[in-house]
Amino acid sequence: MDESVDLDGQKPYSNVDFECPISKLLEIISAKWTVEILREAAIAPTRTRKFLRVIPGLSMKSLQIRLKELEKYGILEKKEYEVLPRRVEHWITERGRRVLDIYVQIKQLSEEMFTHTCICPMEIADSSDCSSFDCPRRRESKR
Repeated sequence: MDESVDLDGQKPYSNVDFECPISKLLEIISAKWTVEILREAAIAPTRTRKFLRVIPGLSMKSLQIRLKELEKYGILEKKEYEVLPRRVEHWITERGRRVLDIYVQIKQLSEEMFTHTCICPMEIADSSDCSSFDCPRRRESKR
């Protein structure tokens, strides 16, 4: 029997032909710096250099890669202003707010499973007001 065909005579899924959308989404939202970037963009529209100031350890190269991917999937949007010096702002989209809801659920589950809890507030009553997302780690980096 040909190993490339299953019992029904169909070719099985391969990584080339099929990528699980759940796995792809988890890959995107669990990538390094994504939580921090989305938190900043949810608080207020954020200029590129501000991300670097308030997220300890984030490099410009890593930031550019993450922003590009998050924009590609409609999680963030950017606006380039026609001014000199160049000004670009990034903000969270409705889809990005749904990702934040997923982060809240993950945080709640992790707090049930592990003794160490996250000190960053992510639970908010109104998803349009994310000012309460101010993470203590973020505040320390601004000093």
